[in-house]
Amino acid sequence: MRASEERRYNDSAQDLINLNAEMYCDLGPGRGEIAIRLKNANKNVIGLEAPWEFDQRTAWSKEKGIKIYQGEFFNTDFKQAIPEKVHCFSLIHCIAHFRFAPQELFEQVYNKLEPGGYFYLSTVNGGALDRVIKLFKGGAITEEVKKNAKMDDLYYKFYNPTGKHMIWDSWMHVKEYRAHELKKMFEDEKFKVVELKHRNNFSEWKNNLACKIWPHLSEEIIIIGQKV
Repeated sequence: MRASEERRYNDSAQDLINLNAEMYCDLGPGRGEIAIRLKNANKNVIGLEAPWEFDQRTAWSKEKGIKIYQGEFFNTDFKQAIPEKVHCFSLIHCIAHFRFAPQELFEQVYNKLEPGGYFYLSTVNGGALDRVIKLFKGGAITEEVKKNAKMDDLYYKFYNPTGKHMIWDSWMHVKEYRAHELKKMFEDEKFKVVELKHRNNFSEWKNNLACKIWPHLSEEIIIIGQKV
């Protein structure tokens, strides 16, 4: 894991711990980078992961004693899939890969959350300094398109039922967001935005200096919404 990623996960986990929620649910927990940190901090945490290659991708959770439920973000009723009461959902650096309107997921989160509960979302900043520099140099700020991508059959069943490779099947970024966009999306889905900030996880001094002067150039956006 790169040093910037390690800092990102540590900082995100600390943000979540500071919310002091009774039950956390990590959406798309990956290898458990956030869920394990919460567990190690003696927090109650569960997760929701997509059905394809589920056993393989959640093998770590059994060793750590973290319950992971099966569910696809845009086809799953969270109230049916998650029996526990949830006081804080987290979605860490996933939204840029969504090919459906994120508001559909936000609505599910809001409906499942207990009153007063939180929705913590972090994502790459579409206006980050490195993207601005690439643009000024004449470089592409979008990713390379691949003709084919190897995906599990369950992926096509739940996520791309056409069975035909789409541009985005290689998990490239579909859409990168700015802070004002996320704020509007949260508020449209009835969340009260209690915190919105930028954070830079790179160690290069010029990048850090620029982001201290202009925080909106930082590589990460964090937004916390509350169900009121």
